[in-house]
Amino acid sequence: MPSLPNMSTIDTKLVVVGVAATAAVGIATYALYLRRQWKKKLAGLKTVKVRDVDMYEAPGTSIYVSKDHIYRLEETNNFEIRSDDIWVITYPKCGTTWTQEIVWLVCNNADTETANAVELDTRFPFFEYPFINRRPTIRKMPSPRLIKTHLALPVLPYQIVEKKPKIIYTMRNPKDTCVSMYHFIKMLTPFNYKGNFEEFAKEFFMGVTVGHGSFWDHHRDYWRLKDEMNILILKYEDLITDLAKEVKKIAAFLDKELTEEQVQTIVEHCTFKTMKNNSASNQSHMQNIGFTRAGMGDFMRKGKIGDWKNYFTPELNNMVDQLNKKYLEPEGLTFDYE
Repeated sequence: MPSLPNMSTIDTKLVVVGVAATAAVGIATYALYLRRQWKKKLAGLKTVKVRDVDMYEAPGTSIYVSKDHIYRLEETNNFEIRSDDIWVITYPKCGTTWTQEIVWLVCNNADTETANAVELDTRFPFFEYPFINRRPTIRKMPSPRLIKTHLALPVLPYQIVEKKPKIIYTMRNPKDTCVSMYHFIKMLTPFNYKGNFEEFAKEFFMGVTVGHGSFWDHHRDYWRLKDEMNILILKYEDLITDLAKEVKKIAAFLDKELTEEQVQTIVEHCTFKTMKNNSASNQSHMQNIGFTRAGMGDFMRKGKIGDWKNYFTPELNNMVDQLNKKYLEPEGLTFDYE
């Protein structure tokens, strides 16, 4: 039987090429397998186009979500919840970042030094982050985990109902939300939105939007849970009107004792002006990674009540008032608009 050749007698270039070719075939085969699996997941689902992006109806709901969400649907559904988790949930542009920063500071003894040094997305990760799957990182976080999501109630992980983690839901009046969303969508490079405000507003209030269900359903579904012991409902307008009062309300809900000095520290740190200038919390990194376009404004824009008056026509205002009467007022849900 002939002996095996010594490695020194083998052309190492051929070995490297062979290994690389084998790896490439393996990667290509796996990628093909994934594409086939993805096609299976998408097959048969209803679709709509939102600003030229395909959105898919999540099974068992009337909510249209992104392709990435469908791919991760099983992972989302079965994500392991801890009973001591703290979730901040909002419809987009309803005070998410603001609420996150307050909650983080309440849970961390008003540690503004760390809040100024470490990016909020690291301290308080986004569950459905669109660029990288953050779930593995979130799974490894020490308790209590602080997690942000925009997911509508019907597409939350199943265990949330069973484990009942603390949920803080911040809502905002629909008119200011629409204005804020309009400016945000115009910033996003994936959409390159060119429509005017009135076109956007009609789509926002009447059609499928941004992948989180309608504004009306999102708010109404969570509002109906307001009497659950593990849920705290906040309003953006109340945060603007009396921030110290809302900080104390959050602390009481989370069973955290704060001194008056700590409350004032949080209030001063979380004023709109301070947060807008804080690179750790103002989401300026989104421009650095190419998600938002330069020269199209800031993620944190005005932080005011009543800016809608600069955009709404009387006809559009009447339309939204009628939708309010149809969807929210029968639930006892009202907002301040100025």
